[in-house]
Amino acid sequence: MPNNNSPQVLITPLKPALILGMAQKLPVLVRVQTPDAPPLDMPVRKPYHLALVIDRSGSMSGAPIREAVRCARHMVDRLAPSDQASLIVFDDRVKTLVGAQPVRDRKVMHMALSGIHEGGSTNLHGGWKAGADCLLSGAADSALARVILLSDGNANVGEITEAEPIAALCQEAAMKGVTTSTYGLGRDFNEDLMVGMAKSGQGNHYYGDTAADLFEPFGEEFDLISNLHSRHVKLALGAPEGVKMTLLNDYPVEEREGFPLIRLPDIPYGAEAWAIIELEIPAGLALESGNQLLQVGVTASTPEGEPIAFPEASLTLKALSPAAWDAVLPDPLVAGRLAELAVAQLLVQARMAADAGDWEAIDRMLADARQRYAQFPWVIEVLESAEEIAQMRDMARFSKESLYSSRKMHSRLSAKDEGMAMSEESAKASYLRRKKAQGKAQFDQPDDRQA
Repeated sequence: MPNNNSPQVLITPLKPALILGMAQKLPVLVRVQTPDAPPLDMPVRKPYHLALVIDRSGSMSGAPIREAVRCARHMVDRLAPSDQASLIVFDDRVKTLVGAQPVRDRKVMHMALSGIHEGGSTNLHGGWKAGADCLLSGAADSALARVILLSDGNANVGEITEAEPIAALCQEAAMKGVTTSTYGLGRDFNEDLMVGMAKSGQGNHYYGDTAADLFEPFGEEFDLISNLHSRHVKLALGAPEGVKMTLLNDYPVEEREGFPLIRLPDIPYGAEAWAIIELEIPAGLALESGNQLLQVGVTASTPEGEPIAFPEASLTLKALSPAAWDAVLPDPLVAGRLAELAVAQLLVQARMAADAGDWEAIDRMLADARQRYAQFPWVIEVLESAEEIAQMRDMARFSKESLYSSRKMHSRLSAKDEGMAMSEESAKASYLRRKKAQGKAQFDQPDDRQA
């Protein structure tokens, strides 16, 4: 049994055996788990440094700007007095309303938030850059330095408007200690830009279909960063000569001395990050006596920058006759995670079909997938939600939901004891819940509209 009070690395193959004397592919689930709760004698953490960057362009008029202010106010109110926050707004111009400062006197931030009003076009890069610049000098002294960017539009004015250069700048900032999370609102924002910025910026990406849907992801983000255990998590893989390793998740991978190094998400207490590695095994290693097929090491640090010791793990499997191997049942957790990744890829294909206007192909893909993965409840909920949106024939909305759902399935955090049943999702920490649609609020949130 895993020790719930210590970091763990668990390896589970789809089947706990190989087929004797045959070349074969074997999916393997690698799970990196954190302790359930912080120790009672945990030292005082370093402060968080957050830059709240809010789009106030003309399209944010009315409910969107009110909800953005509400979300920002909620986040400010949950910060510790020693944490630092800044507030930047942008339309065609960028304005720093509150420079980086401790939030001991929250009235300063509240007054600035209450004065935000809509303006002109969208200098998204300029707003993001102002937020990042507020954080760079103090990033090394913080537990987390993060730009939190909210926009409902496209980067249509300013020094840089193209998605790839902006994402590259987010990556540069992340290498200097400043990460980026993005929040898209509605049907007109550029989802490829917002997802690309967060992915390159080592943060998170969320969206709300309407202004009322924004609060849930803002709460999720703050709950996550408030409970962080492991940051800068990297998975190092090793295998015998002749074994080919393929990562099935969409995580960044770098090669170091011939071995892949996979960057996993930051992990809060009581959670796991996971990856599925497909091993392509030559016939000569499928022996009755058994062979070690995979070695896994993990490096990570605390939010304060101290190294975390994760135990190494390895996988050794014996081989069975084909008949005996056929009688072994697949592991249900591994099968479920494989189904998620398969549907994630299908949603990418459906998004391409929507871009081409081929709704009949989308209908067929989603219906076929519902039959193929009928035993996996969350996968079915996601597919049914995608079908509902597809029936509206709204390309912009379908494109956003398919992209964000695909990304969630590829890189989500999960509960350590997660099963297939969906009845307990509301009791989980917000960042571990499986939602049927990423753009819709699904779980109850505290109502602080009068705060």
